[in-house]
Amino acid sequence: MREQETIFADIEPLLKSVGLELIEFGLSRRHGAIEARAMVYAPSGTGTNECAKAYRLIYPRLQVILGVEDVYLEVSSPGIDRLIRSTREYGIFVGKGLRVLLVNESEWIFGRIESVSEKTLVLSRPEGSISIELDAVAKARLDSTQGGD
Repeated sequence: MREQETIFADIEPLLKSVGLELIEFGLSRRHGAIEARAMVYAPSGTGTNECAKAYRLIYPRLQVILGVEDVYLEVSSPGIDRLIRSTREYGIFVGKGLRVLLVNESEWIFGRIESVSEKTLVLSRPEGSISIELDAVAKARLDSTQGGD
């Protein structure tokens, strides 16, 4: 397992314990400096307070795991129109508005994420639910225009 995957696995449950989801984690070493980036999400809203809470939890863990005192850590939120990058993320954003572009299609499909499995995404729409094979998805973005986000 790569170093950043190991760290992700270590800090993810720590953040979950305070109601935060770890969306992404990246680590790089350049010229002796260590830079870490974490993206976190809270279903109730992800603002500066949630990012600060995540920072206070992640920073000391990184110091211990990496055995260094000085780590540059940046914590951010996913943003209102985040490009979905993995099946795992669909599950994190259940209930949120989503727009999906299918392979070989030119029109976006809009709906709220109702559920997701390994192979299928179900969107709730005013005219009823629609099931989409994940292999058919070319691109998917969160969509705050659908309200309630």
